Amino acid sequence: MSDAAELTAIIDRLRNGHDMLPFLTGLHPASQMQLRPVPSGMQALLEASPDYHSPGPGEGPVWLQIASADDAAELVVYRSRGTGTLYVVAPDRLPA
Repeated sequence: MSDAAELTAIIDRLRNGHDMLPFLTGLHPASQMQLRPVPSGMQALLEASPDYHSPGPGEGPVWLQIASADDAAELVVYRSRGTGTLYVVAPDRLPA
């Protein structure tokens, strides 16, 4: 089963509710954001955190804040009902 229709509904809901959305240390126009599969390295880092609880399929989207002594990052993640894939809200194009 494809996640396309489900992901379209989720990103549309986020775009309608927010002008800006976070990705790591920056805010980006919601209209320029997409749901992308979480890279395996990023997922491993999330899962290694003792405070991280993986969202259940169809729960969320979930807003995560990751902080260290010197910096902080924020992500919005969603686990699809159809395939159980973990997605992150990310810009259409990352800055060069």
